[in-house]
Amino acid sequence: MTAIQDDLRRQVETMSGGDMTVRFTASGQPSYFYRMRKFNVQDLDASLGTGVHPAFVVGGVEKDEILVGVHQAAEVGGEMVSQAGLVPRVNRNHDQAVTLARNTGAGFCVATTPMYAALALLARSDFRFPRGNNDDGRAYDAPDEFGVDDNGNPTEGGGATVIRAGSGPVTWNYPPTPFGVQNLNGNVWEWSPGQRIVDGEIQIIADNDAVLAATDLSTTGPWQAIDKDTGALVAPGSAGTVHYAESGTAAGTLVCSSGSAFSSMTAHGVGAAALERLKQYGLMQPGSPIESDGFNINMSGERLPLRGGRWAGGSGAGVFALDLSSARSVSGTIIGFRPAFVI
Repeated sequence: MTAIQDDLRRQVETMSGGDMTVRFTASGQPSYFYRMRKFNVQDLDASLGTGVHPAFVVGGVEKDEILVGVHQAAEVGGEMVSQAGLVPRVNRNHDQAVTLARNTGAGFCVATTPMYAALALLARSDFRFPRGNNDDGRAYDAPDEFGVDDNGNPTEGGGATVIRAGSGPVTWNYPPTPFGVQNLNGNVWEWSPGQRIVDGEIQIIADNDAVLAATDLSTTGPWQAIDKDTGALVAPGSAGTVHYAESGTAAGTLVCSSGSAFSSMTAHGVGAAALERLKQYGLMQPGSPIESDGFNINMSGERLPLRGGRWAGGSGAGVFALDLSSARSVSGTIIGFRPAFVI
């Protein structure tokens, strides 16, 4: 079995020029991943600060690469897989998605907030924002681009919901090759562990430690808030931390009304270092170029992030789209997640 797995991995890596690889679940099922290589944030944009992007720092160790699922997660035999032709697994709440991923095998996890931010910032740097299923099976801004629905039927006529993994065109991938990450724009919203808000206060798990099987992602996990002046990570509830707000100009707030474009978010009394950290995690709009990806929020209690949008999101779906309106207990047909793999 090991020889067969190694042979498949070599074939995939050779065919893709090293951009795609394969990892195998505990039961031996293949999952296909995009190899996202380590980068320094200043190489993309000086306003992001300096140093390695936090997606590549796990347990205090820099990773040369992290693996992001080419496809949204499907569930086969009680395991999470990234495979073409399958329908995304929905109707899983946040904690159920994390548990399924961790039970799939060592190194498997749900793609996290820093991973989505890294992909979005790379796409922005390249000015290659992927389109996707955000108009009932089609791209709202390119209706001649479509996928295949859960019954195997082309969706060019609209009226569809989710599409099968790998059934959209290459323009729906980032990078825009057959080996890039698919469905970052639309199809189903994706849980992105490692970040939350509590009564509007922005909290994160440091770096990309949310990928670790030992990291507690529950309500009592190692959450940290962000000091509005220094950007330092501090205890939740500390004075002077960064909050979201839907209106006003209070110091330490990122202001954007729910249902607006993420690009319209404004900062009030937030220091440069804090803004750099927030942009690195995809929690503050980075400035032009950026599309009209949407922002939704509920300020009451704990809310966890969803990324990317859904099949009817229109111009509000996209790589920077952020929904902070859902409790961790929420599940539904519009919410899925994405496999990742980090060792």
